[in-house]
Amino acid sequence: MPARSSVVAVTLPWLVRRGALGFWHELPRCVVAGALGLATAAPLLVAMIAALPDWILAATTVPPALALTGLVRFAAAVARGDGPRLATLREVDPALALLLAGGVSLAGLALNSGGGAALAGAAGAAGLLLVFPYALAYGALRGRRGLRAVRGGAILVAFRPSWALTLVAMGCLGGFAAAASAGVLAAVVLPLLLAITASQTLGLLDEIDALQGRA
Repeated sequence: MPARSSVVAVTLPWLVRRGALGFWHELPRCVVAGALGLATAAPLLVAMIAALPDWILAATTVPPALALTGLVRFAAAVARGDGPRLATLREVDPALALLLAGGVSLAGLALNSGGGAALAGAAGAAGLLLVFPYALAYGALRGRRGLRAVRGGAILVAFRPSWALTLVAMGCLGGFAAAASAGVLAAVVLPLLLAITASQTLGLLDEIDALQGRA
């Protein structure tokens, strides 16, 4: 058991570094891709600032969710070193995007309701933060869509929960950096985090495939 922990401690930083280096090598295209993805969140931002009705707010979560499924395919190509193309951003997964948008909307509605619903909303939000990054990356890397991608993401979280928690922590740090820069760094942080997520997912899938091959 200690030997396995040692392998994880060495492997995780290496995978993070691989994702970050892949991002750095494709920096101009990554920034453009990140900016295009963030632009789709403009209606959501307007709806939040204007305090529009919940159903409008929920509807405006769909465009950025769709863009995210395309952006993660771009990031997967970055992590693999395949020479990502901006045209990849059009390869979206509507089913997975609707699941993500619906989950975010329901969690937000529950959190705003207070009481027991808020507790359920917090649990749902935590589940989204843990599962959906891997679901997005798994779907992009293995060509899985909708619920199959979510199932794969959940399996990856269960296989190595500490990595999922680390990814959430990095996401929080990235969010703080974007907020501290008044949003300027958001176009950098988003594709960087997705490239790291894709790199981690590749590592997990390789390990799972190796274990299944020995079974």
